[in-house]
Amino acid sequence: MSPSAPVAPTLLLAGAALLLPAQEQPKTPVFVGGTKLVLVDFVVTGKGEAMVGGLSASDFVVKEDGKIRPIVSFVAFGGGALPLGAGPAEVVVEAFPQAAAPVPQGPGAITVLLVDDGQMSPMQAVRLRPALKTLINTIAERSGALALIAPWSKITLAQEVEGNRALFAAAVDKIIGRRVEDRSTFPVSDAEAIAVQRGDRSMADRLVARFVALNPGFDPDQAAALVASRTVEVARDAKIRREDLYGVMLNSLDWLAKQPGRHSVVMVSGGFAYDSDDSTRQEEVVTRSLRANAPIHFLDVRGLAGLGRFQGVEYGPALDRDAGETPFAFSEAAEGSSNMAADTGGLTIRNTNDMTKGLTRLLDMTTTYYILGYEPPDHKKRGFRKIKVDVLPKGLHVLARRGYFDEASDPR
Repeated sequence: MSPSAPVAPTLLLAGAALLLPAQEQPKTPVFVGGTKLVLVDFVVTGKGEAMVGGLSASDFVVKEDGKIRPIVSFVAFGGGALPLGAGPAEVVVEAFPQAAAPVPQGPGAITVLLVDDGQMSPMQAVRLRPALKTLINTIAERSGALALIAPWSKITLAQEVEGNRALFAAAVDKIIGRRVEDRSTFPVSDAEAIAVQRGDRSMADRLVARFVALNPGFDPDQAAALVASRTVEVARDAKIRREDLYGVMLNSLDWLAKQPGRHSVVMVSGGFAYDSDDSTRQEEVVTRSLRANAPIHFLDVRGLAGLGRFQGVEYGPALDRDAGETPFAFSEAAEGSSNMAADTGGLTIRNTNDMTKGLTRLLDMTTTYYILGYEPPDHKKRGFRKIKVDVLPKGLHVLARRGYFDEASDPR
């Protein structure tokens, strides 16, 4: 099977087909200013990053493109997750007479756990399994529902977890990381390849120096020719993996939009580098996450950032500072994943070997949260609208989406 081929699930997701070929993706949904209520899903944290509940609409200010917008609907959720179809035990709803749409209310909660096994090594997948099984047990104890997706391992399963723990555990054991680390003497990371393809001359010079150092007998001209071909190859393969992820993510969000209750996506991945050519796909993800009212969280499975990739015994003696990694290589390798989380109001957890703690923290964000609504102004031009939610009580912090894409209000 080629890397770009769509994968077929071996476990069926009830009522949904999450893994559709890319050509079947619907057109990017957009919001038309003045006709929709923009709903912003967010959490508030306090001391020790604990989730804070019990706040009201008067504790918040929401701005679009720097200008305050009146809050016309507000819901505060608290307490544990509930099975789909059940009414939440702790919900505070503030209705506003000028609301342009029904006040959002969400019975139950469902989490899409998207294991990005295409961006994960086999060893990372093995280390992740105990944390995933602990998460399954935690969701079961909270009477929650889960959709587990690992596209390259051909796993798609959605059930309420209690009573189905063994089924989920068996699915977790089938997750296999598909990405093989480059151990050749011509190593190029995805971020480096993308930078060279975007015309970064200093990065190309760095790779030439690396290839010469690791391959005695190569002259700079030979190395430069190889850099040109290698970066094309690496950037192409990286794009294939990202496209597969975008396709599954978009279908997951479309499916979530039809489900009742609290929505969230937890992306567990080794991360992917940012590529400006992905702007259209990123726009689709951000917009559909708003449609589904689902933040996307990112758990980085690479663990603690230690020595650089080329500072070990394999490459270290041969490479100096000008041929090794740049100082920000670790973060750049997952910049695309981190941006996706930040743009949708999700949290990024990285630089930790405690995957269980990270997943539990992300799960906690599905139990105590808020949804406010406001009417957007008329927009004369299509574009990205920045959203900022401020909390007035001191010592508290808000995690919310950065904004959304919309169409112009008037015909162009």
